[in-house]
Amino acid sequence: MKRKTITGLALFAAITLVCFITPLFIEDSSAVNVSIRLESPSLNHPMGTDTLGRDLLSRVLEGGRVSISIGLATALISSLAGLAGGLVCMTGKLADTVIMRICDVFKALPSTLMAILFMVLSGGGADSLIPALCIVSIPQSVRIVRSRAAVVMTESFIQVQRALGIGRMRILFTSVVRHVAGVLIVQALFVFSSSILAEAGLSFIGAGLSADTSSWGSILNEGRGVIYQAWWMIVFPSVFIFLSLLSLNMIADGLKRD
Repeated sequence: MKRKTITGLALFAAITLVCFITPLFIEDSSAVNVSIRLESPSLNHPMGTDTLGRDLLSRVLEGGRVSISIGLATALISSLAGLAGGLVCMTGKLADTVIMRICDVFKALPSTLMAILFMVLSGGGADSLIPALCIVSIPQSVRIVRSRAAVVMTESFIQVQRALGIGRMRILFTSVVRHVAGVLIVQALFVFSSSILAEAGLSFIGAGLSADTSSWGSILNEGRGVIYQAWWMIVFPSVFIFLSLLSLNMIADGLKRD
């Protein structure tokens, strides 16, 4: 395993542990104290306070749990759907044509606008955001699995299995699955990182999670209105987003080169 992959894993593991464990031992992020609103970073509040006097450190860590959970759920669902769709494409020309044309339609539409439209139609919230992000991520996962599976199906060991009378479906969902797993994991990591960024972007413009739900994007959305008085509300969530994306992309790049 490459050094880049190990470094990425260590960094992302540290971020995840900090976000999921530390909030159990520090100040409640929902504790409002308007008397200390927009207080700059100090020993009592290492990341300062927000517009309602809530501890920003607690909010950023809680927001990390939300953002990482959304990214992970999107990556898992997109990967499973992409795996199923890509393998089904290999079962016959009709299935391949239908699925690829559906993917073409979704790929032709702007992903951000599609996600915003889905959020508006479904009423918003995390339960709507995850399906919205999956819709824009699945077509690429399907294409990658299909492309890799098509190459694997031409390999000599597959031809041997077919000569022995092993059915196409059995070959696809046993031998082929094992050989597409690598590229699918790399794609899942890219979906993971892009979903974290997409959540932040959508929430920042007010089209994602609501302001009462702590996420890195919703904190940025709140902070943009007071950026000149409270720079820390923009800087600290942005740093966590940057480090998360950096670590995930380091893992993906390392695995891709192996």
